[in-house]
Formats: sequence, structure tokens, C-alpha cells
Amino acid sequence: MRKSFLVICALLIAPAAHADRISRMNQTELCTYTAQLKVAAYHFFEQGKPREEVSIKWHGDETQNEIDFVNATVAEAYAWLENWKGSSNEMLPAQSFGDMVYQACMSKKDS
Repeated sequence: MRKSFLVICALLIAPAAHADRISRMNQTELCTYTAQLKVAAYHFFEQGKPREEVSIKWHGDETQNEIDFVNATVAEAYAWLENWKGSSNEMLPAQSFGDMVYQACMSKKDS
């Protein structure tokens, strides 16, 4: 699973070197990326892996904004999932979680 997360990060961050890819994303791209990161975090959370043990492989060309965005997004996912787990008897399926994240992100565009 760790390799899957690293591959997802590599695919999502790799395209344009030396540019702030987060700032250049349109709302749909940003929401898709956010959902992908949070679903990757969901899988680690579901395995019982603490956030501090989730290793993200950086390529070296990320801006500080990109690094901060990825770290904050994964941390937000963990915080939400911990809260959900504390107040519910069972976890949402990963796809439902991803759909919820994407829809919430897209609704920010409309407000």
C-alpha cells in the first residue's frame, strides 16, 4: 500500500518542473487531486497506520506550497477520519469517502 501512495504522489506531482502545480490547477483538477490524496490517506488510516508514519516521497522539484498542500491535505483526512471513527460504528467505504471529499471541494467553487 505504501508503494501505491508513493506512485500516486509521483504521478500527481510530476508533470511540470519548477512550477507551482497547485496554484495552476483549476477547481476540477484541484478537487480531483484533493480527493485522490485523501483516499490514499484513508487506506493508510484503515490499516491503522498513524499519520506520522505515512511517508511521502518527494522528487525534489516541489515548491513549499505543494509540500504544504499535500501534508495539510493528508493531515485533514486523518483528522476527519479520526473524528468519524470516534462517532460512528463503521467506516465509510473508500469510494464514498472520496466522492464526499470531491463534492465538498466542488461545492466551494459554487459558493
